[in-house]
Parts: sequence; C-alpha cells; structure tokens
Amino acid sequence: MKTLKITKRDVTKKKAAVNEIVSCYSVHQVKDGIIFSALYPKAGTVQVAGNFNNWQPKLAPMKKIDENGTWQVKLSLAPGTYCYRLVVDGQWQQDPFNEKTEPNPYGELNSVLQVN
Repeated sequence: MKTLKITKRDVTKKKAAVNEIVSCYSVHQVKDGIIFSALYPKAGTVQVAGNFNNWQPKLAPMKKIDENGTWQVKLSLAPGTYCYRLVVDGQWQQDPFNEKTEPNPYGELNSVLQVN
C-alpha cells in the first residue's frame, strides 16, 4: 500500500481554494445593495425569501448568470438583521454557503444576514 504524504502547504492551498469558492457565493453587501449568489447547476428556478419580503419567494427571483449554474439577484435592504432561505425548484433550504444561521419554527435553519 502506498502512503500519501500531505503537507501543511497542501492543506493551506486546499483551504484557500475552498474559501475562494465560498466567497463567490452566498450573500455580499455592495455599496448599492445586497447580492445573493448561489450555485445550482441543475435548477430551473432559484428564489430568495426572507423577512425582508414577507417570505414571498416570487418577489425575489434569482437569474441564472452563467452556464455553470450560478444564480444571482441584487436587492436594496435597509440596515438591520434579516433571516432568509433559498427556494430551489420549490424546495426551501438554508443558504449552503452562509454559516450564519438560526433555528426557525419548522425545525430547520434560516440563514442570517446583517446589513450595515
């Protein structure tokens, strides 16, 4: 059996690659709004629902912006803390790229966003 040697440099490079992928998706504040980004290559529809739009996913449809399955929408939100979920082909789920979450009344997790 061949032994695989993993160096500290290998681990650092792998972490940097993962961080780069995560930084491309989730939610980001820009000077003129909030950009929600998600990666769902096989999805037909992706929407954002949260307490900022009364949990109405049809009010925040995301647009597929490339052939890789990246979806985005930019929203204008006032400063504050918001909870949201992604709705992918009708299935509600937390944002897989946002580590900030809190439990919701349905036994699942909402993603959390702080707008400054």
